[in-house]
Amino acid sequence: MASSNKTGRPKRDIEDEDDDLQVDIRGELENELQKESLRRSNWLVKDDEVRDVPPYYPMEKSSRAVVSQPSVVAARISDCCRAMSVQAHFDNEKATASLYTIDHVEIYLSMWRGSSPMYDGDCIVVEAQRRRGNVMNYYGYCRKILDAASGKFDSEKYAKTDGIKRGRRDIAGAPYLTRKVGPPSGDAGNVMDKALVALNIAAGLIRKDRIDAQRLGMESLCLLTDPNRAGMETAKIAARVVLLDTAQEEIADEDEIMFDESSELRIREVIIATVLGETDHDTGYDSEDSEEKEHRDLLFNLALVVLSNSLAVYESPVAAAATRTRRNSVVDSFLKDAKVMSSQNLLSNLLGVLGQAQDSPHDAFRSARCLGSLFQGSDEARRKARDLNAKQIVMTALDVGQRTHVKLADASQKVLRTLAIESDDEDSDDDETES
Repeated sequence: MASSNKTGRPKRDIEDEDDDLQVDIRGELENELQKESLRRSNWLVKDDEVRDVPPYYPMEKSSRAVVSQPSVVAARISDCCRAMSVQAHFDNEKATASLYTIDHVEIYLSMWRGSSPMYDGDCIVVEAQRRRGNVMNYYGYCRKILDAASGKFDSEKYAKTDGIKRGRRDIAGAPYLTRKVGPPSGDAGNVMDKALVALNIAAGLIRKDRIDAQRLGMESLCLLTDPNRAGMETAKIAARVVLLDTAQEEIADEDEIMFDESSELRIREVIIATVLGETDHDTGYDSEDSEEKEHRDLLFNLALVVLSNSLAVYESPVAAAATRTRRNSVVDSFLKDAKVMSSQNLLSNLLGVLGQAQDSPHDAFRSARCLGSLFQGSDEARRKARDLNAKQIVMTALDVGQRTHVKLADASQKVLRTLAIESDDEDSDDDETES
């Protein structure tokens, strides 16, 4: 017999009511979250317009059946793409999507309506197909997208780790360094020698006329300038070659310049020319050819990665031994040399790329990273930003990033914070002048 409390009601009945109340609250909360997700969704699929799975259709193994409404599944996938910073072109009528990841993987999604006997009752089938890119990277993205379709993807948890798991491969397929990134335990000269060998190979590749060689060279530079992949010491050496055209920390006189092997690599020249669109490589294709355009766009994106990685090295906590004055001198020297090497304005070009965030969010994200580092390291660059209407361009990119691309939003916010420093400095100067 159930025990009674002071009210005379059985204790078991009260516990059952509490459980029902918790279920109702949880259900209401889930409904509110679902409505909010539908309002933010960039993929608007009508529940009654999803196509049935065709007879004898060879469904990909990378697919998942979900018992839910098509609009809800589409909203989940849209939010997942935003959290993972995946560029997406959604077709609302056909319930399909073309996805382009930040590491050049192309995925095609299709949404079908499944039924018996092929599936256990009525359901929505989400199918993913790899169109291009690294297979391991594809499966990393694919698992997240299919989990999102099932309602199992946690965007907040993903944002905290950026999809990286210790001791395993991250979503970009790169081995994550479990050891602390810091000075090498071995001889520093040995690190310099190995870095120069790798930089010589990369420099030789990017100056060739073949498409595959140019891409391999740029991808090698992306790895060499990334501290999480090459180590901080190697990344610092590669960054100096990219920004200063020398691997040496300090060059005292002309004799050292004469015997500086890294000054002959011409990596900085190629990177600046590629970012400014002034490359003169003859790849054997017509300039209007789609494959030629695709190749140039890829090289442009990789060059932005190399430049943003190199500039970020001087911002990292491990590289904080270099004073702010040293960092500013590096950035100012790079901007000055870029101006001498080309008639185009580097800051103006990067802001132009950022202004096309709606069409090319990945390039815009890399450009925002570059601008954030340049504005942070150069007072002159921040002053010029006002004349180039930088704040309005960045705010437009921020709006695009908040809707579709988290990494672009974060990078744009950093640029705005850096530009705010210039505004505060100007206000304080005006106050001093008036006083």
